[in-house]
Amino acid sequence: MSELALPFPEDRILDTTYYGNHGVPHELFSWLRANDPVRKFQVADYLPFWAVTKNEHIHEVEKQAELFRSHPQPTLTPRTRRFGDDEGMSDEAQAYVAELFRGSPVAECFQTGEIMRTLIHMDAPDHQKYRDLVQPWFKPSNLNAFEARMREITRELLDQMMGDGGERSCEFVNSVAVYHPLRMLCDLLGVPHSDEGFLLRLTNEFFAGDDEDLQRGDDPMDFLATVKEIYEYFYALAEERRRNPTEDLGSYIANGMIDGKPLPLKELVSYYLVIATAGHDTTRNAIAGGLLALLQHPEELKKWQGDLSLTKLAAEEIIRWTVPVIQFARTASADYELAGKHIRAGDLIGLFYASGSRDEDVLENPFEFRIDRQPNRHVAFGSGPHICLGMLLARMEVRIFFNEFLARVQSIELAGVPQMIKSSFIHGVKRLPIRYQLKPASSGN
Repeated sequence: MSELALPFPEDRILDTTYYGNHGVPHELFSWLRANDPVRKFQVADYLPFWAVTKNEHIHEVEKQAELFRSHPQPTLTPRTRRFGDDEGMSDEAQAYVAELFRGSPVAECFQTGEIMRTLIHMDAPDHQKYRDLVQPWFKPSNLNAFEARMREITRELLDQMMGDGGERSCEFVNSVAVYHPLRMLCDLLGVPHSDEGFLLRLTNEFFAGDDEDLQRGDDPMDFLATVKEIYEYFYALAEERRRNPTEDLGSYIANGMIDGKPLPLKELVSYYLVIATAGHDTTRNAIAGGLLALLQHPEELKKWQGDLSLTKLAAEEIIRWTVPVIQFARTASADYELAGKHIRAGDLIGLFYASGSRDEDVLENPFEFRIDRQPNRHVAFGSGPHICLGMLLARMEVRIFFNEFLARVQSIELAGVPQMIKSSFIHGVKRLPIRYQLKPASSGN
């Protein structure tokens, strides 16, 4: 049977300009789910890949981690930004890296094409070993100890928004949303709050995609300079925590052991990198995207303000609706039949969570934003062995922020046109101008 003609440009599925101008291409994903849920794509500057768009098929792939591997490419990334492949780095990249890292204490991390090795890059048995290292920190019993601090951070930010009272305006993303998870992660890792601005810049650059407002520069090699700064920063943190252990997660990682040995340098600093960047960027995008959704659906905002007991359900709906991570990738280690398509060993597979979280077969009216949605079987956190390590922390942060925020909001509206990030990996609002009035702190507590 011949393949159905795609009624959209093929490159739209990963077109960062489209994502920046229009958001997630839901019309494309809806067509794929209905007509061709596992379809082979060939997009310029990307390796060929199978796009998996239905909720059930995403689960089917993710739960078979031995068959569908994260290594060597855990995301759908342009060739120009991969720097290395199975044959290693290009000559140009090798020369650039050699000069960039000359004399750096982390130079050994960049002697191969794989410039980082985080949990999302790992397969069994290493993946479970490294995940188990910090798993206790992300259990509910431990996270509950951070709840009071999360509320304190939220109230500090709201007091800053309040100012001298009256009606005010701000750009919500960079005035508020970025700092809520950033300050929590600084506390978690034991990073000085004076370094917030530095870490925020590096996080923006790390996840900038093709967004010129967030990129370090338009040369793909500039990304390596950002990674170098991140590595050197957390290398210094790890060295300090090994000399002077503390009670924070940063010290726990620095002094952690895998198979009775300290973490290798690349894996050590990669651990910090993934917690500090992914843990911050995805949560801020959920908070900013959640507020935008509420402003675009004022009846849901009013419903939530009238009944704060809906917060748990509403936070889950925000995460489903915003889907901060658009896609991850897997490589088949053997032939496999998926939705009637023959996947061959070595084939690259794109798991599109932004599509699976709007799947009509598992979600009732998925294009309706409902703060009381139940059940809510989205895939924003993934599933299987690679399910998001920090999902409980993210849920708690979203719940606490909006619970405090909605109790203080007297009025709020858009004060301009929102702007989205130009990225087909991380989905988020880049600019969210709002006009608002908050109640005094004593009225909101």
